[in-house]
Amino acid sequence: MNYLELLENSYKQCRESQSNTKMGRLDFLAENIFNFTTYENVVSSLMAKKCLEVCKAILEKQTFEYIKSEESNIWYLIMVNMPFFAEKLEWGTSIRGAWWNLRGDRKFKIKSCGLYIGDEQLLEISFDENEWTQFINVMIQFAKIG
Repeated sequence: MNYLELLENSYKQCRESQSNTKMGRLDFLAENIFNFTTYENVVSSLMAKKCLEVCKAILEKQTFEYIKSEESNIWYLIMVNMPFFAEKLEWGTSIRGAWWNLRGDRKFKIKSCGLYIGDEQLLEISFDENEWTQFINVMIQFAKIG
Protein backbone atom coordinates (compact mmCIF):
# COMPACT_ATOMS: atom_id res chain seq x y z
CA MET A 1 0.00 0.00 0.00
CA ASN A 2 1.20 3.49 -0.79
CA TYR A 3 0.87 5.11 2.65
CA LEU A 4 1.72 8.63 1.49
CA GLU A 5 -1.02 8.43 -1.12
CA LEU A 6 -3.39 7.09 1.54
CA LEU A 7 -2.65 10.00 3.89
CA GLU A 8 -2.76 12.64 1.16
CA ASN A 9 -6.08 11.39 -0.19
CA SER A 10 -7.57 10.96 3.28
CA TYR A 11 -6.47 14.43 4.33
CA LYS A 12 -8.10 15.89 1.22
CA GLN A 13 -11.32 13.92 1.81
CA CYS A 14 -11.53 15.03 5.46
CA ARG A 15 -10.97 18.67 4.64
CA GLU A 16 -13.64 18.57 1.94
CA SER A 17 -16.22 16.54 3.86
CA GLN A 18 -15.89 18.69 6.96
CA SER A 19 -15.51 21.95 5.02
CA ASN A 20 -12.52 22.48 7.28
CA THR A 21 -9.89 24.36 5.32
CA LYS A 22 -8.11 25.21 8.59
CA MET A 23 -7.35 21.55 9.29
CA GLY A 24 -3.61 21.15 9.00
CA ARG A 25 -1.70 17.95 8.40
CA LEU A 26 -0.82 17.58 12.06
CA ASP A 27 -4.48 18.19 13.02
CA PHE A 28 -5.48 15.44 10.59
CA LEU A 29 -3.00 12.98 12.10
CA ALA A 30 -3.99 13.96 15.65
CA GLU A 31 -7.65 13.24 15.03
CA ASN A 32 -7.57 10.38 12.54
CA ILE A 33 -4.46 8.37 13.43
CA PHE A 34 -3.61 9.17 17.05
CA ASN A 35 -7.27 9.63 18.12
CA PHE A 36 -6.74 12.88 20.04
CA THR A 37 -9.80 15.08 20.46
CA THR A 38 -9.13 18.68 21.38
CA TYR A 39 -11.29 20.92 19.14
CA GLU A 40 -8.30 23.24 19.11
CA ASN A 41 -5.95 23.15 16.14
CA VAL A 42 -2.97 24.52 18.04
CA VAL A 43 -3.24 21.83 20.72
CA SER A 44 -3.95 19.05 18.19
CA SER A 45 -0.93 20.07 16.14
CA LEU A 46 1.34 20.16 19.18
CA MET A 47 0.18 16.75 20.38
CA ALA A 48 0.58 15.17 16.93
CA LYS A 49 4.05 16.71 16.57
CA LYS A 50 5.16 15.30 19.92
CA CYS A 51 3.56 11.95 19.10
CA LEU A 52 5.54 11.78 15.85
CA GLU A 53 8.75 12.71 17.66
CA VAL A 54 8.20 9.85 20.11
CA CYS A 55 7.28 7.44 17.29
CA LYS A 56 10.52 8.33 15.56
CA ALA A 57 12.60 8.01 18.74
CA ILE A 58 11.17 4.56 19.41
CA LEU A 59 11.56 3.45 15.80
CA GLU A 60 15.19 4.59 15.68
CA LYS A 61 15.91 3.23 19.18
CA GLN A 62 16.88 6.74 20.30
CA THR A 63 14.54 7.09 23.28
CA PHE A 64 17.31 7.80 25.76
CA GLU A 65 18.65 10.55 23.49
CA TYR A 66 15.16 11.98 23.02
CA ILE A 67 14.44 12.24 26.77
CA LYS A 68 17.63 14.10 27.67
CA SER A 69 15.77 17.40 27.96
CA GLU A 70 13.19 17.76 30.71
CA GLU A 71 10.51 18.86 28.26
CA SER A 72 11.09 15.91 25.91
CA ASN A 73 11.11 13.53 28.86
CA ILE A 74 7.71 14.84 29.97
CA TRP A 75 6.26 14.56 26.46
CA TYR A 76 7.71 11.08 26.07
CA LEU A 77 6.11 9.86 29.29
CA ILE A 78 2.77 11.45 28.39
CA MET A 79 2.76 9.95 24.91
CA VAL A 80 3.78 6.40 25.77
CA ASN A 81 0.83 6.29 28.15
CA MET A 82 -1.66 7.36 25.47
CA PRO A 83 -3.85 4.57 24.02
CA PHE A 84 -2.12 4.85 20.63
CA PHE A 85 1.18 3.76 22.19
CA ALA A 86 0.13 1.76 25.24
CA GLU A 87 -1.12 -1.23 23.29
CA LYS A 88 1.82 -1.24 20.89
CA LEU A 89 4.82 -0.94 23.20
CA GLU A 90 6.90 -3.19 25.34
CA TRP A 91 9.62 -1.88 27.60
CA GLY A 92 10.96 -4.64 29.77
CA THR A 93 12.48 -3.02 32.86
CA SER A 94 12.36 0.64 31.76
CA ILE A 95 9.58 2.58 30.06
CA ARG A 96 12.28 4.89 28.71
CA GLY A 97 13.74 2.10 26.60
CA ALA A 98 10.45 1.09 24.96
CA TRP A 99 10.23 -0.67 21.61
CA TRP A 100 7.42 -1.57 19.20
CA ASN A 101 6.02 -4.96 20.20
CA LEU A 102 5.60 -6.59 16.80
CA ARG A 103 7.11 -9.99 17.41
CA GLY A 104 5.87 -13.10 15.66
CA ASP A 105 2.61 -12.79 13.79
CA ARG A 106 1.43 -9.79 15.80
CA LYS A 107 -0.01 -6.87 13.84
CA PHE A 108 -0.89 -3.35 14.83
CA LYS A 109 -4.29 -1.97 13.90
CA ILE A 110 -5.46 1.57 13.50
CA LYS A 111 -9.19 2.21 13.50
CA SER A 112 -10.28 5.48 11.95
CA CYS A 113 -13.20 7.17 10.26
CA GLY A 114 -10.79 9.46 8.39
CA LEU A 115 -8.88 7.09 6.12
CA TYR A 116 -9.89 6.71 2.48
CA ILE A 117 -8.72 4.76 -0.54
CA GLY A 118 -10.23 6.77 -3.36
CA ASP A 119 -13.75 7.56 -2.14
CA GLU A 120 -13.99 4.36 -0.10
CA GLN A 121 -13.66 4.73 3.64
CA LEU A 122 -11.11 2.42 5.26
CA LEU A 123 -12.24 1.85 8.84
CA GLU A 124 -9.28 -0.27 9.92
CA ILE A 125 -5.77 -0.83 8.70
CA SER A 126 -3.31 -3.51 9.88
CA PHE A 127 0.48 -3.40 9.88
CA ASP A 128 3.22 -5.97 10.25
CA GLU A 129 6.65 -4.81 11.44
CA ASN A 130 7.90 -3.69 8.03
CA GLU A 131 4.63 -1.92 7.18
CA TRP A 132 4.60 -0.18 10.57
CA THR A 133 8.11 1.16 10.01
CA GLN A 134 7.08 2.43 6.58
CA PHE A 135 3.91 4.00 7.94
CA ILE A 136 5.69 5.89 10.71
CA ASN A 137 8.26 7.23 8.25
CA VAL A 138 5.49 8.27 5.86
CA MET A 139 3.56 10.03 8.64
CA ILE A 140 6.69 12.01 9.47
CA GLN A 141 7.15 12.86 5.80
CA PHE A 142 3.45 13.77 5.42
CA ALA A 143 3.55 16.08 8.42
CA LYS A 144 6.54 18.02 7.08
CA ILE A 145 4.95 18.69 3.69
CA GLY A 146 3.07 21.93 3.24
